[in-house]
Amino acid sequence: MIKNHRTIAWAFCFILLFSLVFTGDGQATERGAGPGSEFDVIVIGAGLGGLAAATHLGLNGYKVLVLEQHDKVGGCATRFERGDFTFDASLHEMAGGGPGKKDRGLYELLKLWGIHKKVEFIELPQFYRSVFPDMDIRLPSNWEGFKTVLKEEWPEESKGIDRFQRLCEQTYDDLMELKDLYRCGPLKAFFIKTLVPVRQRTFFKYMNKTLQDVMDDCFRDQTLKAVVSQLWVYYGAPTSEQSALLGLMATEGYLGDGVWHVKGTSQALSDAYAERIRELGGEIRTGALVTRVIMENGIASGVETKDGAVYTARYIVANTDPYQLAFKLVGEKHFPAKYIDRLNEMKPANSLFGVYMGLNIDLAELGYEDTEIFYQPYTSDAKTLYDTMMRGDFRNGAVAITIYSNYGDPIYAPKGKSVVTLTAYSDMDIWPEYGEAYDAFKEKKVNELVELAAELIPELADPECVEVKEGFTPRTLERFTMNKKGVVYGFYLSPEQWEKVPNRTPIPNLFIASNWTQVWHGMTSAQINGWQAAQLIIDGD
Repeated sequence: MIKNHRTIAWAFCFILLFSLVFTGDGQATERGAGPGSEFDVIVIGAGLGGLAAATHLGLNGYKVLVLEQHDKVGGCATRFERGDFTFDASLHEMAGGGPGKKDRGLYELLKLWGIHKKVEFIELPQFYRSVFPDMDIRLPSNWEGFKTVLKEEWPEESKGIDRFQRLCEQTYDDLMELKDLYRCGPLKAFFIKTLVPVRQRTFFKYMNKTLQDVMDDCFRDQTLKAVVSQLWVYYGAPTSEQSALLGLMATEGYLGDGVWHVKGTSQALSDAYAERIRELGGEIRTGALVTRVIMENGIASGVETKDGAVYTARYIVANTDPYQLAFKLVGEKHFPAKYIDRLNEMKPANSLFGVYMGLNIDLAELGYEDTEIFYQPYTSDAKTLYDTMMRGDFRNGAVAITIYSNYGDPIYAPKGKSVVTLTAYSDMDIWPEYGEAYDAFKEKKVNELVELAAELIPELADPECVEVKEGFTPRTLERFTMNKKGVVYGFYLSPEQWEKVPNRTPIPNLFIASNWTQVWHGMTSAQINGWQAAQLIIDGD
């Protein structure tokens, strides 16, 4: 278990995920490249974490180069087209990404950087629909509506429902008070940590507990517990193994700040970052795979790409997983044994398996008006569902059904047609290597997942309705993200692992800005991780 004197070290990450308070007028500061270096900072990878880091550094006058292996920026925040249909690679709903509400969270960063002027956000009125063997319920995307629906179904649980909201808000407030801890020196940080049991009591109470512990503290009815903790299907670990802090903070982020869609898909957000980086004097080069971080006298002096190009900089920010950074790009010998041991001991989260579908029918007109549906018809036990999916039995697991064409964004499909994505958890180890066996296995599993979803939406299994049906697997994700085993969530967010690796590495001028670091995981957190990595550079200069 996590030692008490270490538990606060990453507390700021959860606050930053939804509740940073920022200052600044959005104007760039003048600053030049360091002596002997072409750039102040090189950012490896143009996912949202790397783009956010580059933007914040550019705004503060740093000369930045972003290198991306793909032919477009965005990483997981990209789109692609198939015939009449446009698919978002991964983004479903984003918290803290729109105007108004409590004026906190990611949107404050987007305003600081000037990104908010380049993108449009659509607030979604529905949070999610949960379908279990004995329950089918739709929940609004705000606390008032969320609690009203729950209390109508479970009036005897009203006090517990109110208690759950208070715990979410109190945890949020506690962590808000610790939001600058990562920027403190060792002595000041130690002093702050010693006061946590007195000042941040809710956080202290739940820092080593699971989300199931929270459910048991608040509710008696098992179905209610399953409905309220439903978003474990977003966060990786099942309820009985998921960090309580993750569930509490994320719920407050969504219900307090709203559920948002990026108009034009997540690619519009990525492209807005790229445009802003260039406005601030930064450079972005796609099709540039970094194969090596150049080390000189214990510091990173530059990078080399696959085509042999070499670029030098005073700082390096890696929007990669720490395994790729330590073992492939830098080399294990350049890191302390303690750091390497920690990486080897930590458990990565799961990967994903899913199906992109384009339909020649309008699902909304047929009565399917939801945007996000979690369908689990055989059991409400999260651990059972998780294990079922991880061993590849998708037909009997859970499926997240996202109907993108119901977002009110015309980019996804022409009138009279629909775009749907089916998503489940998956383990890389069940998938054969690329080849005939892989193709056959993939086709079989695609059909299984479609069969499960078609129990709720029969048209998904009707060949006459389906124009596009394309699967993705952990191997697909590994190829495009280069993450270990196609993992998309970073480390498994159990109570033992909510202290992830820091943005600062043991190499003084090398930083990480990905979902494997301090703010947990997801589109929102990736951007905040990028901000944190950039801010550490600025603080140190």
